[in-house]
Amino acid sequence: MKPNYIRLTCSILTFFLLAGCAAIYPTPPPPDYWPTDEWRHDDPSNRNIDAALLDAATEQIPDELPALDSLIIIRDGYVVHESYYNGYDKTTIHDVRSVTKSWTSALIGVAQANGKLTQIDAPLSELLPDQFANEQHEDKRDITLADLLAMRSGIEFYDEKLYAGEYGAYEELFEIDLTDFALSFPMAYEPGTAWNYSTLDSQLISAVFKQATGQALEAYAVDHLFEPLGITDHAWQADSTGTSIGGGGLSLTPRDMAKLGFLYLHQGEWDGEQIVPSDWVELSLTPQDTEAIYVPSGQTELPEWYGYHWWTWKGDWFYGYRAFVANGFGGQRIYVLPGLNLIIVTTANLDDVSPEMANMQEEGIDTFINEIVLPTLTEVDINER
Repeated sequence: MKPNYIRLTCSILTFFLLAGCAAIYPTPPPPDYWPTDEWRHDDPSNRNIDAALLDAATEQIPDELPALDSLIIIRDGYVVHESYYNGYDKTTIHDVRSVTKSWTSALIGVAQANGKLTQIDAPLSELLPDQFANEQHEDKRDITLADLLAMRSGIEFYDEKLYAGEYGAYEELFEIDLTDFALSFPMAYEPGTAWNYSTLDSQLISAVFKQATGQALEAYAVDHLFEPLGITDHAWQADSTGTSIGGGGLSLTPRDMAKLGFLYLHQGEWDGEQIVPSDWVELSLTPQDTEAIYVPSGQTELPEWYGYHWWTWKGDWFYGYRAFVANGFGGQRIYVLPGLNLIIVTTANLDDVSPEMANMQEEGIDTFINEIVLPTLTEVDINER
């Protein structure tokens, strides 16, 4: 959902704007190595970080951020800080919640490179022919894959109600056909005209993906994404039909979460192989350029805070440095700041967390990163706000 403590930037994307995206996110130099097998560590002082300040900052975590389960800081491709809390360690996989959405987006790009889903403006009536046979779901036939990626389906669905259990108990939802469930909701707006953060949109992407590739997101990821990145330990929940949960349900170690940030930091390249097409990476991170009704307020706005299942955050929040972020409920995060060649990963408590508690955790973690961690970098001017 749209954070209330910052103004974010992002967008639905056109190939015409790709050059603009490149300008928004500086390209870092090629890495010294690829962390397929293991991340290398380095002293923060070797990476233009005040080590004493960073130590002082991270010492506050148990008292100031008791919900934090892990923190990894990677500069120039080297881990300069790694810590775990609340019984977690570097080998423990963690539910990443909506960070899953950014992996789903990456897999669309991988599928495109393999000749699948090349037309993101294709309507659901073509992408899911069985569900639209015999004039079923006529009100949704014109929703496109691009609409779903940009959270502009127009379907009346609210993640707040999902979290509150109003659509059914969380675990029980995995026991039904979520594609039929998603298509059962009414339309509230014409496709493309309203922006609403919706895990339902992500689930329909998963259904489209399975139809086009013949494999669920998880199986395809293992062959085409996880294996090249050296990710061997994961879990990914699916519904009763074996369709992966498109907007959540993925569990990874924080170290492996960071690999997605590193992959996108380097425009989809990994160890000499173009895993995700560079134009898809750029397209996914380009700010939206057309207005839409912002559903929570009913006001017409430019939804410049969201791309194709990635958030992009304005430089005025990060001391002049733009960021793109994979963002999950309760403080699951992959922050990427290309101008600083920096990746920060966090995971946080998910045990009996209410939406209100999740918001508090998220704000606390984001504030800690912004006001405590980033100022330890020598390039960061704390007056640049």
